[in-house]
Amino acid sequence: MRKTLESLSDKLLGVFVTKVDVGAACPPDPFYKHCYCRERSDFRQRCSYNGACKVFCGPCVVFRRCGA
Repeated sequence: MRKTLESLSDKLLGVFVTKVDVGAACPPDPFYKHCYCRERSDFRQRCSYNGACKVFCGPCVVFRRCGA
């Protein structure tokens, strides 16, 4: 009887309440993306996600010497 009531309540909740996928959240931000290596300088850009999980990146800037 208890199992029947639990399955019935789960079905009713499923009708009125939408299920949320926990893994659907955006990755943590910010993160860095490698741009290129030119004239012995390594360039990268800082990127992050907005509320709609779209990636926005800034300009490529020098952060170290190539091969260092």
